[in-house]
Order: sequence, then C-alpha cells, then structure tokens
Amino acid sequence: MIHGVTAFKSHGIHAKRRGWLKALALAVAAVALAVCVVPAHTATEPAQMPPPTLIPQKIAMGAFYNGTRVRIEGTAPADAGILVVVEGSERDEFFNRKGRVGPIWLTVDRIHVKHAPSVFLRFSSAPLRSMVDREEVQKYQLDEDAIMDRIRVLCRCKCSLTDRSQQSGVHDTVPDPSYARLLYTDFLQLKHHDGTYSEQAGTVNLNPSKSATRYALEFEWPKKVPPGNYQVAIYACRGHQVIARSAATLQLAEVGFPEYMANLAFAKPWIYGFGAVLAAVLAGFLTDLITNKLRRKRRTRTKSEIMHTEPPAAASDGIPAETHEAETTHHG
Repeated sequence: MIHGVTAFKSHGIHAKRRGWLKALALAVAAVALAVCVVPAHTATEPAQMPPPTLIPQKIAMGAFYNGTRVRIEGTAPADAGILVVVEGSERDEFFNRKGRVGPIWLTVDRIHVKHAPSVFLRFSSAPLRSMVDREEVQKYQLDEDAIMDRIRVLCRCKCSLTDRSQQSGVHDTVPDPSYARLLYTDFLQLKHHDGTYSEQAGTVNLNPSKSATRYALEFEWPKKVPPGNYQVAIYACRGHQVIARSAATLQLAEVGFPEYMANLAFAKPWIYGFGAVLAAVLAGFLTDLITNKLRRKRRTRTKSEIMHTEPPAAASDGIPAETHEAETTHHG
C-alpha cells in the first residue's frame, strides 16, 4: 500500500510538472509571436529618405518683392510616385461675409476659421487616387478634404483681434450643417483665389533608374503668403501606400524696409499709426496736386487748339475782313 501511495504521489507530481511545462511553453510561444508581430508592424511604417533640396531655402521679402520661383529636388526609392506637400502652420483666420441688403452689399456675418493651415500646396507626379488609397490620404492629410475635416468654422464671431486670449471662439455661434458647407466652400474659393491653397497633378518630374528615382518640381510661390516657416514634405508612394518620406523647412522672411516697418508696428504701434496717417494725408494732397496740374494743362491745350483752328471773320460783302481793310487803305 505504501508503495502504491508513493507511486500515486509521484505520478501527481509529474502531472503538475507537465502542466507547468505546458504553461511555460505557451508563454514562450506568446512572447515569440509578439516579437514576430512587432517587426512586421514596424516594417509597414514609411522609411526615411534623404531630405529634399530647396532652391532657395530662404525667400527674402524686400521692398520690391513680387513673388519668386521655388525648385524642389531630391532622390526617392526606385519605381515610386512622388507627392510634395507644402503646408503652413495652423492659425485662426477671420473674414467678413458680404450679403446683398436691397441694392447695397453689406457685411452680414463675421466668420471665424480655426485650425486652418495658412498654406496648403500639393503637387504630384500622377493623380492622387492612382497613387494612394483613402486611408493613407486621411492619415497624412494629403488633400483638401482631409484638411477640411480638421478645420472648424464658426459664425457671428465676437472675438477681439487685439487680445489673442479672447480668440477661443467660445462666444461664437456654430452654424447649421447647410450654412457650414457654404462657409467651407467660400473659404476654399477664397484660398484658391489667393493662391495659398492648390492641388496640381502631373507637376512633379521623375527620372527613374534601377536603384533610385530622381524627382524635381518647380513652381511659382504665392505672393500673398505671410512670413514664416513652411514645411515641405515629400512622400514616396508604391502600391497605393506611402513607403518613404522626408521633410525640409522653407523660410519666408521680411528684409529691409518691410522688416523695419513690421518691427515698428509691434514695438511702437503709436508711432507706426501716426506715420501711417501722415503718409495717407500726404499721399492725398500729392494726388490732388498732380490731378489739378494735369487738368490745367489739358484746359490750356484745348483752348490753344481752338484758337489755332478758328477761321478769320468775314466782312458783310463776303470778303475777309483783313483783305477789305487792305484794299480800303490802298484806295485812300
């Protein structure tokens, strides 16, 4: 009996050991599976490409600045399509919406746009739909629809432009869906008119080879873009996915007289305001003076032309007065 009991206990101990071994094996398998899954997930993340070359990398806005051309070039993986996105930082923008009240156009609403990038320019080597799927577009914010999803439009704005702490929009009104769609459309039209929002397909030139793809883009920088730093993002696409990306910063800065006036406006606003009013008054007087001088010259010229072309007066017998007087003097 003792031997049987001992054998039973020994069998139970071995069974427990086998149970612990199975649990340990399952734990090791779970860890191994997790280790295998993590690299597979990481492999889907875009690789890093060499940063693009920007020409110029800094745009100087001087007194005679009237826009400039920008060139972007670089290297991407082989057989890849290229997307170039130039985007400015988010900021609040305010607009007066005009409406017709009888025969007169008046401001009918004040619009507050939140989380809107100051600039959104997208260039691509092919149409966007043929390069990436919608999930990738939303993930990397690659079109205006994705940008509009994060923008918030408010109406009846009561924010104070002089105090940034009051620009939260908490006292503004949320428009109804139909009015909101109209405001989104008007906002995009205004941005397209300014040239600060644009989507252009087929503008990126590709020079593919077996090992890499050279890309190049040249475009006209919008004239109404404010000074600041702008992010230039490059996306290499293959199989409707973003496989690699890189980025660089394009700086737009005021120099010379515009820089001096901008600093004066922030440092000494009362001097800037007085100078602006004085300049407007002097410009008005100068314009009035030039206009009056031109009018006087035009009147004098008109009078001289009339006197030069007027025919001599005729006497009662049909003979010009000068001839009649000459004949009378001769006979006397």
